[in-house]
Amino acid sequence: MNHITRVVRKFMRPRDSWFYVKKIRDCFFYRSRSAAPPIRLQIEPVSYCNLTCEFCVLSQMQRKTELMSAEEVSKIVEESGAKWVQLSGVGETFLHPDVIEIIKAVKKWGPVLKITTNGTPLSPEICRGVVDEGVDYIDVSIDTTDEALYQQIRGRKLSKVIDNVKYLIDYRNSQGSKLEVGAKHVYNEANIQNLPEDIERLADLPFDDAFFLWIVDMYEGSDLCTIRKEYLEIIREATNRARRLRRRDLIRALKILKESYFLFAKGEDNKVCYEPVYAPYVTVNGDLTACCKSSMWILQSPENLREMSMGNVLERPFGEVWNSEEAVHVRRCVLEERSTFGMCKDCEFDQHRLLKIARTISQNVIYR
Repeated sequence: MNHITRVVRKFMRPRDSWFYVKKIRDCFFYRSRSAAPPIRLQIEPVSYCNLTCEFCVLSQMQRKTELMSAEEVSKIVEESGAKWVQLSGVGETFLHPDVIEIIKAVKKWGPVLKITTNGTPLSPEICRGVVDEGVDYIDVSIDTTDEALYQQIRGRKLSKVIDNVKYLIDYRNSQGSKLEVGAKHVYNEANIQNLPEDIERLADLPFDDAFFLWIVDMYEGSDLCTIRKEYLEIIREATNRARRLRRRDLIRALKILKESYFLFAKGEDNKVCYEPVYAPYVTVNGDLTACCKSSMWILQSPENLREMSMGNVLERPFGEVWNSEEAVHVRRCVLEERSTFGMCKDCEFDQHRLLKIARTISQNVIYR
């Protein structure tokens, strides 16, 4: 399916047009003092996970077991007015005992809903609930299609996850649902050599598409981010295989992976990030933070959380937190003082070129 068509159909819905106009206005005129609510909101409903993946901060620390209730999720979604909600975080969403009620609480307010999962808790009951309640996207993090490598990275059986996904797809098809299920792969030196074989095997697996990205060091002490020149040849071979299979979705995913390689390798200085303006992150405790990429970093110390937090949206109305001086301060630091602010100073994320143009215009024309 054409990527642009998917974005327009699922994300930029006609009924939300005026909302997007207001966010464009924010980029040009308000910047850190964002007048409109966020477009996308990621919410972490569960603090714990059933896996201890080597790249996750939970493999390095113990975290208190906490849950966000369906009523709390509903409050946040309603008050935020976000048009796209993602249920995911450091914890595994589908371990929540009331996950179907949480899905209902989100969909009640009409946003597009995406859930990221490791796939192991996808029981038949949960799969039916996901389809019946109208979830739009499911991303299943598998990182590899090789059974032995999967067990090395994640400590479970990939075959069980694939069986769960097959059940989900079969039930979706039987109900005529528009749910899309994707495979998510995070690559580093442990699994990048397997990329061409992943392309071959993904063609036979029950996913609708795939998403590839490089692992990043999202917490202090992590040294798993490795970007090497020889990886380009691996990507080239994988792309050739995807072309032979005529899989446009995999070709697109590989193109994004290649483009992000050059971003990491070159270490561009003039990086731009609007994440805290349109896509913040809510922890299981209700702390509104700059973005999902800070999710592991803020767990490492109270000081890290204080630096990134805009306020607590369970203790105060979302709009009050969003427009607070704390929120304005965080957004200003990310937009204007990134080289010295929190984990942002080491983050390689760079915004789409159109938003970089908007920032340039706002700085050099409107604010001259």
